[in-house]
Amino acid sequence: MLDNIYLEALAAVIEEGGFDKAALKLNISQSAVSQRIRNFEEQLGRVLVVRSTPPEPTEDGRKLIKHLRTIRLMEKELSDSMRLNPSGEFVTLPVGVNADSLATWFLDALDSFLKEHNVLLDLYVDDENRTHEMLRRGEVVGCIGTVAKPVKGCRSDFLATFDYLCLSSPDFYQRWFSDGFDRETVAEAPAAVFNRKDETQSQMLEKVFPGQSVTHPIFYVPSSESFVDVVCRGLAYGMVPEFQVQQELDSGRLVEILPQGRVPVSLYWHSWNVETQLLDGLRRELVKYF
Repeated sequence: MLDNIYLEALAAVIEEGGFDKAALKLNISQSAVSQRIRNFEEQLGRVLVVRSTPPEPTEDGRKLIKHLRTIRLMEKELSDSMRLNPSGEFVTLPVGVNADSLATWFLDALDSFLKEHNVLLDLYVDDENRTHEMLRRGEVVGCIGTVAKPVKGCRSDFLATFDYLCLSSPDFYQRWFSDGFDRETVAEAPAAVFNRKDETQSQMLEKVFPGQSVTHPIFYVPSSESFVDVVCRGLAYGMVPEFQVQQELDSGRLVEILPQGRVPVSLYWHSWNVETQLLDGLRRELVKYF
């Protein structure tokens, strides 16, 4: 039988990123948190936490945290159905989301749902091609990602397909690409890239220069809002979702460098295959938004 006191201590250490922060959350001493983790590991006969900075769960630790999060969802649903939660206590759902979605449509899609159900989100932001890894590790209960195939033990729902456009300011275009978008000009012109996991720029280059190796200066901008700002300022060109910059395109503040370089990105909602009203409601709100 698993002791919830131990499970909560384990989850707090990982979710809060340290034993000291877990102690504050649980309102106990740091030594008490450490003792609970040690007792839990001795009881189960295996290591649950890698004592790094921040602490990381082992594979067994991840399974136990996922188990606790499932229990939390089930208890919330039972409590609401039996009206045992008159104080309107919030439940927190860890969710993985890509930065572009978070900066644009994601909260609009969930606004009514979050207010109606007293749900708080613990958002984990990563590249849309990587968020499913957090779901596979049990760190989140659902995620927005580009992988269509469901993760084992999860379900997948198609949301929408967005075109990422190769854009720049008019001045930047005249300076770097007035004579054409070829390997020579690309090798000299700075390109904005979200981070080192971002594959959109390389996907565009592969479409335009198939099978060819192309290197270029990179301006890393790990923020969707600042990414657009960098491109609008003429500091670099970059791949931006069309819906995010429609106003800038209509006004002429941004121009599309080459339509043939568009990269379509399909997004999917992945979530645990657990039958709860909260998870199902979250899924329905995201799917119907499009």
